[in-house]
Amino acid sequence: MSNKDKNKDYILDNDEECLRLERQASLYGFEDDLKHLSLTPSEHVLDVGCGSGAITRQIAEAVPDGKAVGADREPKYIEFARHKADLEDIRNIQFEVGDALKLPFDDDSFDVVWSKHLLQFIRERDLALKEFKRVLRPGGRIVSCNYDGFGSFFDPTDKELQQQSDLWWEIADKEMGIDQNLGRKLPIMYLKAGLENIKVEIIQDNVLGGFGGDPEKVWNWDNQLKSVFEFSVKVFGSKKSAQLYSERLLELFSRPDVFVYCGLFYVTGKKL
Repeated sequence: MSNKDKNKDYILDNDEECLRLERQASLYGFEDDLKHLSLTPSEHVLDVGCGSGAITRQIAEAVPDGKAVGADREPKYIEFARHKADLEDIRNIQFEVGDALKLPFDDDSFDVVWSKHLLQFIRERDLALKEFKRVLRPGGRIVSCNYDGFGSFFDPTDKELQQQSDLWWEIADKEMGIDQNLGRKLPIMYLKAGLENIKVEIIQDNVLGGFGGDPEKVWNWDNQLKSVFEFSVKVFGSKKSAQLYSERLLELFSRPDVFVYCGLFYVTGKKL
């Protein structure tokens, strides 16, 4: 069985996913990501699972004497990312089709390897970290940002919806290896990968969590629920049940009197 067969397809993949990633990146802003990357002007940085290339473009701006390289296994995402970079006339940027488990780069090629909201979708995370480390130069660092508690923790609680959400994630993990609580596990994974000087910072994810009511956040949730609808049908047994679950979850997450918890782990490790 190939790696792609094991990992299945990216569950959120659809014709609008690059647009969603661009809008989600705008919701986040780039201050937290750039803060934890701690870039210097001449560094060469790899963004694995770059999607639309939104953060890759920001990285390129932060390394004017270096280079930003984005890699994603979906050719249509790379095509979109290249087009956006061309429109913005960014010269120190490059995008390549490449799987996180087999990156198309030589050993010791980058000063920094970065990924955001990627590793939770990869079943063979240890192999991905090994590959990140392979393309990293000695003294370089791996920085990953992953959620913890995505889409399942909220207050006030709804017992039935909570049980349904727990079931959804249980099956997603079993069938596709998607881990909604990866953030807390990543520091030990770094340690096992032989990385040193491991640093962890945890903040509240206010895009995939926080109080509801923001129209852009509602759009983001709605788009994601539509993307995973066929999988929800599989989980709940019928289109009617899946639709009811999606509508109830969206309504709950859209309310300004409901708080959704989702942690965001930034984990950094150094290759000696």
